[in-house]
Amino acid sequence: MDLVVIQKKRFDHNSLINRLKRLYKAVGLKALPAEIWHAILLRINGERKVLEYFRERSGDIAIDSIDEYVPKTLEVESVNSDGVFEVLKKISPSLLVIWGSTIIKPHIIGTAKCAINLHMGLCPYYRDAIANQNAVMRRDLDKIGATIHYAEEKVDAGDILEIITADTTKSPREMFRDLNDKAEKRFLDVAYRLFKGETLQSRPQDITKGKNLLLKNWTPRVRYSLAKQILEWERIGSLS
Repeated sequence: MDLVVIQKKRFDHNSLINRLKRLYKAVGLKALPAEIWHAILLRINGERKVLEYFRERSGDIAIDSIDEYVPKTLEVESVNSDGVFEVLKKISPSLLVIWGSTIIKPHIIGTAKCAINLHMGLCPYYRDAIANQNAVMRRDLDKIGATIHYAEEKVDAGDILEIITADTTKSPREMFRDLNDKAEKRFLDVAYRLFKGETLQSRPQDITKGKNLLLKNWTPRVRYSLAKQILEWERIGSLS
């Protein structure tokens, strides 16, 4: 590994004001009071903690390597910046591994001979942001999962290398912990095999079977509704 590029978390002194502005643009003035009320409910009643299930991990993923080499790390404001592009162009990586990132622009992807992405959603049905969240909200439980795919210009639309499905017999928190652990481990394995030059089978996506889901739709009302669904799922043991 030659380089790890990390995008900094943006700290905004006016984050509350800007969040209200973004919310207003997303829902309009009429719906804004209800959205603010649901945002308050998420914090008062603790439902917001339930939404962290989608990021749940055991923290003990085993990596089958004793190599203690620590790669160079580049921390940047944007992974799509000209500076990152110039650095990657000089390196000309054989493999670009995209993990938990913002959308990577085509000119960045194009610096590598091959690029792969771990998407926490089952492609082609649920792509882009809040994918598994949408699957739960639609009670589409057999399409909760993760997808390892080649990265290309269209978001989450590249050929699929591997899919990991969720074990919906588990409780929500255990299910997502198990899914996230398995997805990370499989992603590391796929990246290692591709880097070593192994040819892996892949299949194209039929993107007409799904659609991209936008982060702007992830409003407090939607988050609150999803949290209540999961709490009910935990209570009765199913999502009816």
